[in-house]
Amino acid sequence: MKRILLCFLLCCVLTDMSAQQRKQARFTPERFQAQLEQYIAKKACLTPKESAEFFPVYAEMRRKQRFIHNEMKTLKRIKPTTNAECEKNVIKRDELEIEIKELQKEYHKKFMQILSAKKVYDVLKAEDRFHRQMFKRAANNKRRKK
Repeated sequence: MKRILLCFLLCCVLTDMSAQQRKQARFTPERFQAQLEQYIAKKACLTPKESAEFFPVYAEMRRKQRFIHNEMKTLKRIKPTTNAECEKNVIKRDELEIEIKELQKEYHKKFMQILSAKKVYDVLKAEDRFHRQMFKRAANNKRRKK
């Protein structure tokens, strides 16, 4: 009887621990943003003062980019039926991509008013690396689940 009770308790504890691990592994935008900022600050060697000035401007740029990306996602979901609708869709997507690049250019200039050009370069490089790492992790997690 004691063995059965002990096995039951052990199973309950293990189930609870695995549920907590899965809960921690779930994506949250806030945690992603915090990890991104921490990674960028470390890799670009930003001081606390530089970080305090830089990241609000960076977050503003990301919000505007996200808005444009959402518009693009909406356009990609639409399946135009006529040639004219297809042309409008392609032109609008091109305009949005140009808008993203112009937004980046504008904000890169703002970044260089806050940080040196070398640090801005390091920030951009760190951001790319971080996103690559996150995509790899997501792909590995997806493979493990199968």
